[in-house]
Amino acid sequence: MPENLRNAVGRQAALALTVIFGAALGGCSAQAGPSPAANGLVSHVAEYRLRLVSTSANSSVIAARGAFGFRFEKVCDGWISELRNSLILQGPQGGAINSSYSMTQWEDFAAKHYRFRVRDFQDGYLTDEVNGNAERQDDKVVVHYEKPVEVTEELPVDTLFPTQHSIKLLQRALDGQTFASDRVFDGGGDTPTYQISSVVSGAIPADNKAKDEDHIASNPFHRISMAFFPIENDDERPAYEMSIDYGKNGVAQGLVQNYGDFKLKGDLIRVRELPAPQCD
Repeated sequence: MPENLRNAVGRQAALALTVIFGAALGGCSAQAGPSPAANGLVSHVAEYRLRLVSTSANSSVIAARGAFGFRFEKVCDGWISELRNSLILQGPQGGAINSSYSMTQWEDFAAKHYRFRVRDFQDGYLTDEVNGNAERQDDKVVVHYEKPVEVTEELPVDTLFPTQHSIKLLQRALDGQTFASDRVFDGGGDTPTYQISSVVSGAIPADNKAKDEDHIASNPFHRISMAFFPIENDDERPAYEMSIDYGKNGVAQGLVQNYGDFKLKGDLIRVRELPAPQCD
């Protein structure tokens, strides 16, 4: 099984979920005050079960199962999101591979500062780690990587952080917009920046069986279908696709990851609301 495929499965979930959940910004740092779409968002912890739903005849994966947890929380100086993904993949030649992935992000309310930490594990051993931060300046975004090596790079000023992108998607859903394309940087993996094309559906009634004592996963949701295009690649085909169902409060009620020759579905099994921070 290709190494980049194992990495992509975990990272796609991380990017897409942080794209959806981490949000309190009005789309760009110059905007005064939060977007109306941010007002109804709730801090929460959610757990999902991953399962294989389809494969093609020549698929590199014949069996898959896994789980991931997501935490989205408002703190006094910004928003924190954390995703932990665990997945067992089996190829046609046999030999299951147990891989896991974690991503932790912090972004300030003004969308000027962003920190990230990404770790890959295989069979319980750490195989890769990326740490860094990014700062939005007047005419560019400056990224400084601390691990695995120290390096600095510059991105166009219109590059969005995951939290910015998420609130844009929510606001578009509320405004009835159906299509968008954005450049998004999250800092993880071999391709830290993607051009993400998104198609937004109308409201759909909730239909999940999750344990939800706080009743935060029972709202109607919008289905966001996203295609991820690596910036450095001229290929007209996306690297992968994902659809995710989320309510206006930011809780994802389910998702599907499409890798071309196989698809994974994430079912929400448990969710709970987190308390608001006590800030001065």
